Amino acid sequence: MSLLRPLAAALVMLGLAGTAFAQTKVVGYIPSYKGLRAVADRTDLAKLTHINLAFANPAPGGSFLNGGSPACMEAATGADISYVVQKAHAAGAKVLVSLAGGVIPACSGNWQTLLQPGTRATVVNNLVQFVNSFGLDGVDVDIEGALLTSIDNAGNYTPFIQALRAALPGKLVTAATATYEGGMIPTSSLASFDFVTLMAYDAVGPGWGTVGTEHSTYAMAQSHIATWQARGLPKSKLVLGLPFYGYGFNGYAANYSFADIVNQFGAAAAQSDLIGTACASCAYITYNGIPTIKAKTRLALQQGAGVMIWELSQDGTGANSLLSAVRAEIGSTPSGVATVYQDCNYGGYSAPLPEGSYTLSQLQSRGVRDNDLSSLRVNAGYQVQLFDGDNFSGSSVTRSGDTGCLVDQAFNDRASSVIVSKTTTAWSRQIEAENYSNQSGVQTEACSEGGLNVGWIDAGDWMAYANVNFPTSGSYRVEYRVASVNGARLSLDLNAGSIQLGQVNVPATGGWQTWTTVSHTVTINAGTYSVGIYAPAAGWNLNWIKFTKL
Repeated sequence: MSLLRPLAAALVMLGLAGTAFAQTKVVGYIPSYKGLRAVADRTDLAKLTHINLAFANPAPGGSFLNGGSPACMEAATGADISYVVQKAHAAGAKVLVSLAGGVIPACSGNWQTLLQPGTRATVVNNLVQFVNSFGLDGVDVDIEGALLTSIDNAGNYTPFIQALRAALPGKLVTAATATYEGGMIPTSSLASFDFVTLMAYDAVGPGWGTVGTEHSTYAMAQSHIATWQARGLPKSKLVLGLPFYGYGFNGYAANYSFADIVNQFGAAAAQSDLIGTACASCAYITYNGIPTIKAKTRLALQQGAGVMIWELSQDGTGANSLLSAVRAEIGSTPSGVATVYQDCNYGGYSAPLPEGSYTLSQLQSRGVRDNDLSSLRVNAGYQVQLFDGDNFSGSSVTRSGDTGCLVDQAFNDRASSVIVSKTTTAWSRQIEAENYSNQSGVQTEACSEGGLNVGWIDAGDWMAYANVNFPTSGSYRVEYRVASVNGARLSLDLNAGSIQLGQVNVPATGGWQTWTTVSHTVTINAGTYSVGIYAPAAGWNLNWIKFTKL
């Protein structure tokens, strides 16, 4: 994020250096105040691997939701988030919600108070509900500067991250950090993050730093790599931040997006890092042009796991797009429906695998060593069969979802060949709304689609469906067949509300018997539960609910 004080950060990126199949992260932030839908619509999301929606903060009581929308996320609605998630997932990118930011807004609760032991669990549970409500892929923690220091000094930062990690199995937990004293996340938290993005910019800006210098040089990235390597962050988790903006001094405007610079000063400016001359009394603009962005990306490819962009609305277009320059240096987006990892918890080197069969020599051609795999991620609708012998021989284990550590399957560091295939069947269960085991306040009526539906739903009404068995732990897609004249909201829980799974917007369909299907993705542990549907808002009908294991 664009920092509001002197800082710098560092690069890094994983891989098997020089291995085209090693997974390289391209993380882009979309600030909610720039318009989530508008930025998503003008960005080639297929060039990204991860999108961070910035920034969500808790209400004073610790809630992240107010009805169907974020409690404190400027200009963002629940419908906006769902729109970006659907569009990004279709393009193959994961979506995370980013917390806090460089400036905490007035609508936010007090992070220092909320992360104390007495209220920390409430914040974590509310974040899990937020993630499940919108089908997000994880949480990015961007608590910065003095706020970060105060929380850490009180002993509350790392326990919060550890609790968040434990509460989001199969999801991502990442962080953004600076590289100045008092602005760096503690080393005790590093093991809990999937990766960490380093904010390698803002050495000088409006109101801080030494005028006459540049705000994000290549040399800065190099020096900060060493800082984080010395702090013990492995290359597989190090991601370099790139600025898509600049600052002006001594007569120029204070702030410029890269698009502004190209539009005002022409295409030639895209090939430079300066307008004017950098000196204390000189008028100049400092930014990163295409050559420097490409050089930093190459540096990242050699030493770390990817690049991060602050932020996507500031990019140029066509031949002057910095995102296109990044992608050109990395190469085409690795395609695969499964990704295998060297270490548990998705660490070490990685390799994406399209559908197909892979002997040992074929795995080695993709950078995978014999008997060296410890975790894997699998897209919905696919499965991975691991064999302990070459040519699909010997004992095997089959996984149809993300697996954080193959130790649990007694198959750690045993794979010598792999088959990636579509799953033949996916567990699914549809429950007719009228077949509740208990209810409060609702009635049934004839449904235009046949049978009965539940209607006359007022705020506070609920239906419960006993003895619903979920065969395996993991992600489930939950679909609801709904109708509403004006739109509303429903909530899903287990065991009389003891486990909250999230809320879903019910759109205005135009009539009580004009039906549509809405859905979200939730995480459920294997077991038998009473499923609850609750009405936080009135004015909707329900025909059925359907669960599908992903």
